[in-house]
Order: sequence, then structure tokens, then C-alpha cells
Amino acid sequence: MGRIKIMVIHNRKYYLVLLLVVLFAGFLRLYRLDSYPVGFHIDEASLGYNGYSMLKTGKDEHGNRLPLYIDMFGDNRPSGYHYLTIAPIAVFGLNEFATRLPGTVFGTLTVVAFYFFVLVLFKDKKLALLCSFLMAISPWHIVSSRASAESVVALFFIITGFACIVRSLEHQDIRLSIFGFSSLVSSFFFYHTPRIFVPLLLICIIAFIRKSLKTYSRTFKLTGLVCSIAVFYISFLLIFVVKGGTGRFNQVNIFGSPETKLVMEEQLREDGTRAVQPLISRVFHNKVINYSETFLTNYLDYFSGKFLFMSGGRPLWYKVPNVGMMLIMELPFIILGFIYLFIQKNNLMKIPLIWLFVAPIVASITMDDIPNVQRSLAMFPMLEVVAGYGIMTVITSFLKKKRNGVIFFVVLAVLFNFAYFLHQYFVHGSSHQTSNRFNGFKEMVSSVKDVYNQYDHIIVTKTSGGIYPHILFFMKYDPFVYQMEGSPKDKDFGGFGKFIFAKEFCPSISGSDRFPKTGKILYVDSGSCVIPPLQKQKKIYLEDGTLVFIIVYP
Repeated sequence: MGRIKIMVIHNRKYYLVLLLVVLFAGFLRLYRLDSYPVGFHIDEASLGYNGYSMLKTGKDEHGNRLPLYIDMFGDNRPSGYHYLTIAPIAVFGLNEFATRLPGTVFGTLTVVAFYFFVLVLFKDKKLALLCSFLMAISPWHIVSSRASAESVVALFFIITGFACIVRSLEHQDIRLSIFGFSSLVSSFFFYHTPRIFVPLLLICIIAFIRKSLKTYSRTFKLTGLVCSIAVFYISFLLIFVVKGGTGRFNQVNIFGSPETKLVMEEQLREDGTRAVQPLISRVFHNKVINYSETFLTNYLDYFSGKFLFMSGGRPLWYKVPNVGMMLIMELPFIILGFIYLFIQKNNLMKIPLIWLFVAPIVASITMDDIPNVQRSLAMFPMLEVVAGYGIMTVITSFLKKKRNGVIFFVVLAVLFNFAYFLHQYFVHGSSHQTSNRFNGFKEMVSSVKDVYNQYDHIIVTKTSGGIYPHILFFMKYDPFVYQMEGSPKDKDFGGFGKFIFAKEFCPSISGSDRFPKTGKILYVDSGSCVIPPLQKQKKIYLEDGTLVFIIVYP
């Protein structure tokens, strides 16, 4: 009886520490969420407005009822995150905090799921706590969780799913297995990448542990087979059958990329100038060779020190000045952890390595914004597992007398590195190249909103990027009215309400025959324009002093 009591107290201690880690993770992801990251990216504005539109009308901005995909610029984004914004917007209104909240909530919950995933694999509560703490303070995860990244929500379901599946293998728990596979499928409705990554990882894991599968009951194996087929089938449907499934892939894949084709054509021309035989030229310069080179280059980029530890990846709006995706102090422990895991005889403990090398495959067949932070997010948890395993191995390898000193040094180094990241994120990130996050758009739209009823037409330059989602979001434009207007987006000289979008940098100066000839007109020019000083105007600046917009009043 006394032994059971001690075990209960022991478990409570670990769960108390886990609770503290989760609360800390939640604080890091929620602190001043409405203000940091500075600016509000166009993708976030689209997510929030479509959630607002579905809250008010049951339809997205294009008038589609309960859509599986929502199109912004031909990318057909899975609509899962949009639905998650509905409840926060209903409670807090249409604003940055409500739009970003689902990412922070699921980002925090992922820390819990990750604890149990590591615990199931390694049966080591200390290691599980360490890995969950490393995730809690990870730059990669914090930045993504605070920026309305759909991949963060997808990652939660992926980790939860595989944790349940691995756990079900121990006890042949059919219900837990079905729940795990269902969680994996849920990830498909939040981001494109899991639709290929999850089936690919499932195949690799099954192949890796195939010998041990013989010991399981026929019913359990049949359940696993049916669930696996269901995962593959649903993935296939969402990609190739449901309208819009290949939209984003068609935009960014290496096979249709003009850049890849241009390299091959250039090589063929160079061979021609040296009188190389056409047959020899085709042997060395063909689609198979060129696509393979591009894929391998992209793949290796995801394991580069520059991406992981020094300067981070793309898109640029996820970048923190002079900070990589992970803490640089984790590097030696990742190397050691990789070696120690590789020599492990327990196949289940090698799953993180399999996962790590499979994760960048999908991202590597794309060309846009490489190395990509969102598409490769699935690899990050396994890097933390490897780092955590390396740290634990180093600590346990020292004698007890030296162990406390080693722990103190490791903790001090990691915390200093983490403090540096926080400084770069909250201090330098608020003024460094914030135009990449469309900073200044909110102030511009707010200024226009203040005088909206005083003008018949508002002509806005679209040279600063896609403009219409920000106007919809910050104007809180009536979704019913917008849908009735046909959702014209920001085509040249198109628009909605009083807004007209111009391709000119300085519409107040250059003018156009397609501008309205009558009525009172307000202009929004690019910050690069030179407006006569006597003309009434309002200038919108970024924190670093860059002039981004000039509102010109008649």
C-alpha cells in the first residue's frame, strides 16, 4: 500500500512539472499576441475574414457554403483553420488576437501531446518532460504558433495520432488505434503537406517494424490495415478528386517550375556551344537528372546549419533577425543524440530518426520559399527528441558528483540562448523588415475608415502586395454585401464598395482613363511617391522610418 502511495506521489510530481511547462508554453505563445509579431500578414487577414464571413453568413468570401478549401490567390487552402477562428471571432470580435488564437491554443496543446508521444516511445518521464520543455521554448514552434500557421494545428493532430497508434501497439488496443488514425486524417483538413507526409511515414514505419507485427492478433492487424487504407484513400480523394486539391501544389512544385526548366535549357545550350553530341547532352541533362538535383538541393537545405541554427527559413515573415529555427546550443546534443539513437536496438526508439528524414521530402518537391518553415514543421519535433535524448545521455554518463555541474551548464547555456531569441523576437523583430509582414496596412485602412463616408471613391495602389484581404479585415466589411458584389478580389481597376485597386504606384499623380470621372476621390499612394507639399496628405511609416503609404486628400 505504501509503495502504491509513493508511486502516486511520484507521478503527481511529474504531472505538476508538465503543467508548469505547459503554462509556460502558453504564456510564451499568448503574451501580447495582438501586437507580436508586428504587422498582420495577408494570409492571416484572409483566415480571419473568412472565419468572420462564415460566422455571419455560413459561407466563405466567395459565397461557398461550408467549403473544404478557400481560395485566396489560386492556392486553395484547406479550410480547417478558418473554421477554428469562428469561435474566437464570435467572442473577441474580428481582430488579430482572435485570428491568431487557434494557433496558440493548439501550439500549447502540442506540448502536452509531445510529452505523451515521447513517453510512449522511450518509457522515460524525465526525457518526455525535457523534450516537451524544449518544444515549449523552441523558436520554430513559438514563431509559427503566434503567426496563425495552419501547420501548427496539423502538427498537433499528427503527433497525437502517432502517439495513440504507438501506444495501441503495446496493448493491441483497437479503439485507441482507430482514434490515432482518425487524428492523422484530421491533420489533412488544416494543411496540404500532411496529406503526403502521413501516408509516407506510415509506410516507412510499417516496413520498419514489419517483423514484430507477426505477434499481433488477426483482429488488431486487420483493424490497422483497414485504417491505413482509409488514410491513403482519404488523402487521395482530397488531393486528386475534391476540386481544388492540387491548387497549391500546381503553383509551387518543382516539376512545373520555370526555374527548373530554365536550368536544363541553359545546360543544353551550353553543350551546343561546345559541339557536344545531342545524345550525350541528353544523357546528362534531362528531366530525371535536373529534377533529382533540385530535389536533393532542397532536401539538404532543410538540414543546413544556416536554416536550423543561424538565420532561419522562408517565407520572410517568419524570420527572426539572426536567429535560426532552433537554439544553437542544441546542436552538439543533436549530433550526440543522433548517434545514440542510431545504435539503439529497439526499433520503436528509431521512429524519430525515420520521421526526421521523411519529413522534408514533401517540402523538397516544391520551389517557392525554400527552405520553407511551414512545409517542414513536421521535422522539428523529432529534432527536439534527438536533442533531448542527447542531453539526457550526456547527463547520465557523468558521475553523480559531476552531474549537477553538467546540468547547471546545460541549463544556463540553453536559457541564455533562449533569452537571446526572445530579445531578437520582441525587440529587433518589431522594427526589422516589418514590411514583410505587411506592417502599416492596419494604420492605412484605419485612417481610410475614419473618412470612408466622406468620399465617393477610394483608389488604392496595389503595388505593396495583395491588398484586398486587409481592407476586408480591418474595415470589417459586411460579408453579405461582399458576396453580393461577386468577390472580385483586387483585379486591376476592380474592387468592392467604394474601393478601386490601381496598378499604379502613385494613382493621385499618374491618373488613368479608367478612374471615375465624377465624385469625391480619396487616393492611397505608395510611400515612394513624391506628393506636392501643399497637398493635404497623411504619411504612414514603419517603425524603422520607412514610408510605406501616403493618403492623399482632395
